[in-house]
Amino acid sequence: MQQMLNTTNSVLLQTVLLLMSKNLQDTGTTNEVFRPEVHENNTEELCYSPFGCYEMTHPWTDEFLRPVSHVPEPPEKINPKYCLYTRRNGDNCQNLDIMDNDTLFRSYLMPGHRIYFISHGFLENGHKEWIKKMTRELLNLLDCSVIVVDWSSGSGPPYPQAVANIRLVGAMTAHLINNLIVQVGIQPELIHFIGHSLGAHMAAYTGQTVHRNFKYRLGRITGLDPAEPHFSKTDPVVRLDPTDADFVDVIHTDAGPFISGGLGILQPVGHVDFYPNGGIEQPGCRGGVMSYMAKESGSFYRGIRHMLGCNHIRSYQYFTESINPGSCYFMGTECDSWEEFQNGSCFDCVTGNKCPFQTRIGLHADTYLRKGVAYGSPLNLPPPRTHVKLFMMTGADGPFCRHHYRVTWKISDSCKSLLHGGEVGMIWVTLRGEKGVTKGIELTKTVQYYEPGSKHQVIVPGDPVGKLQHVILQWEYRTNPLNPLTWRIFITPRIYIGWMQVESIEERYGLTVCPEDGVPLLTRKPLKLSGKTGQDSCNLKPTQKQKSECLDAVR
Repeated sequence: MQQMLNTTNSVLLQTVLLLMSKNLQDTGTTNEVFRPEVHENNTEELCYSPFGCYEMTHPWTDEFLRPVSHVPEPPEKINPKYCLYTRRNGDNCQNLDIMDNDTLFRSYLMPGHRIYFISHGFLENGHKEWIKKMTRELLNLLDCSVIVVDWSSGSGPPYPQAVANIRLVGAMTAHLINNLIVQVGIQPELIHFIGHSLGAHMAAYTGQTVHRNFKYRLGRITGLDPAEPHFSKTDPVVRLDPTDADFVDVIHTDAGPFISGGLGILQPVGHVDFYPNGGIEQPGCRGGVMSYMAKESGSFYRGIRHMLGCNHIRSYQYFTESINPGSCYFMGTECDSWEEFQNGSCFDCVTGNKCPFQTRIGLHADTYLRKGVAYGSPLNLPPPRTHVKLFMMTGADGPFCRHHYRVTWKISDSCKSLLHGGEVGMIWVTLRGEKGVTKGIELTKTVQYYEPGSKHQVIVPGDPVGKLQHVILQWEYRTNPLNPLTWRIFITPRIYIGWMQVESIEERYGLTVCPEDGVPLLTRKPLKLSGKTGQDSCNLKPTQKQKSECLDAVR
């Protein structure tokens, strides 16, 4: 019932937002008027010279995937703005005009510098704080050019019209890029287009037009939770696809069904597709309306938008943090599914076997395509595969980056453990390393039954602490007031840990710990365990005689 209410509320709130929404900025009009050309005997195609023609036939209209389709509004109505930022002009925008090359010549554009395009999505504009922050981080990293695409006059409701408008904005942006290449000498392989939501698919249209009309190919496109409605399972020409640039990487953070509030696409659409926390629900996105209003200075409208879009906006928050991540790797690992990733079955390389493919999420996702080449230079290796699914875990609050630890443990089958029997509860670990200590890490999200002899394994996120030194275990017994069999009146609840192995995926280092002389782990009593050289050092295996005597005692 609660899940149904949450779904209903989400859909209702989305509808309210659409009704409440309005253009967020008055961008004015241009002097240039682009006359539409309607071809005779074809009412399903509209042309805006010199930016091409736009059909509403298949695959742009589909009975099931795109039942409602529009042609783009006129260029003078959408009127995208292109704002250039460099280290020389900081926060002061230099406007670039598609129809006026003098604006390019007068700008601070440098031919040998990397250029980043950043585009917003539905209901947004180019002056959002997240765009400003991303721009600052990029300029802090290297001497580059950042061009913000503001198409806010075309990003408003109805949604199908905004979907159509990005086709034209993509083509117009492609013409600007051609001018940059021809007039300024910009290298197309140094162009990196970063688009959020609808902006991700708009980047795809830019890449397609640059290749089709001008015979260049963009260096890279990053899709930040590309929009799902009207794009999922469509023809590749309709959506973001690996053919749109030399390298296409995608971050999926809100890929649940649209009916339950998901806004992003689930299917892999890039060379590498990252699914943080499974790609559907992000940690820290379950707060109530009031908590989001507090984050938005008490604004109800902005608080509601933040709450509904929390998972969706995590994509650009993760990307922005990845630009200058510090000591945290922000690493994704290839795995067939989120479930397999969580249970640790994708990490056997820690113990010396063949490693799965790994690369960083965000700006440095192309590191594996750079062999001996510094960041900022063109890639020197082509992506060997497409649609590679990578998973990772993050924190609930920024900074979001976490390292991954595979924790494997066995409940002892010693005589003491067998005599006591299994127990129900939760286990936490605190890891101390050469560079610090983590907070308590919950090994499971739900109560587990720990039977003597049972083995368990999970992947958990934690702060990077360097080479591991020791582990602090804490266990909490969970009783059921309605079940007398779970009551522990005359004995302190306990479990007996046989051994525990903690492996740092990023550091490629493992530590095995075990209690001395079979000391139990008592409920709510932390137990510090120092490292051993391996599982065998715990000397856990009882002799056959000891097993027989213990079994006789149990009987």
